[in-house]
Amino acid sequence: MSKSELAVVNEAVSSNRLFFSHGDKGGVGKSMLSALLVDHLLEIGRNVAVIEGDKGVDIAERFAGLIKVEAENLNRAGASNEAVMGFVDKLSNLADEGVQDVVINLPSGAGDTLEELAPAIVDAASIIGFEPFAFYSLGHQAVGTRNALRSLNGGLLGLMAAENRCIVYPAFQGTPDKFDWVISGNRDKFDIPEIVIPAILPPDLALKVLGFNGRFTALVGRDSPLTLGERVILQHKWLLPALESVSVFDVK
Repeated sequence: MSKSELAVVNEAVSSNRLFFSHGDKGGVGKSMLSALLVDHLLEIGRNVAVIEGDKGVDIAERFAGLIKVEAENLNRAGASNEAVMGFVDKLSNLADEGVQDVVINLPSGAGDTLEELAPAIVDAASIIGFEPFAFYSLGHQAVGTRNALRSLNGGLLGLMAAENRCIVYPAFQGTPDKFDWVISGNRDKFDIPEIVIPAILPPDLALKVLGFNGRFTALVGRDSPLTLGERVILQHKWLLPALESVSVFDVK
């Protein structure tokens, strides 16, 4: 998109938004999706912040000095009330600071906290003034299906408006037809938008890309540490389709 087109998209988004990068299983690309989403939101001119819900610091390191990043461990067995209270307070403070969009990078296992207390979280977001959205990154095995169903049947996904949630297929785990979610027939039982996050290929390029902090869009510019050939492949085979995928909620 041109700068003028991006500005039009930003103006079309009237509400403050809270994006959950969910999945409840490690290794399904939740942090990658969060980083892509932040990159896209910055590209369209939004004031963005991240709440890192894990003990890890991958998102915090990637965007250090570029945007505001808060941390609140949302995988706290036996202390879920405390986790949610801390999260809500941080979200309220970000709203007071004029942040328009907040991306929540959830850890694996967050469902133990999130699904049970999802009604309180969604209600608090509404009170603060954020409209909630959820990306659910699937694992290709049956456990990924079970976790998705738990979220849909009374958890976070079940509380989302139908147009405010989507299933995410991380292509590095295979094409959608290889996922248990599809094979088991559960895909046909729910009317949920779907996106695919492409894999970075070849693998050597993926290692380079993931080894750099900052926005992915910076890696295709003139000052990129990548070679021209790597930049061309990264932009056209991965970055552009990936950014298009995470823009799914921009026009409702």
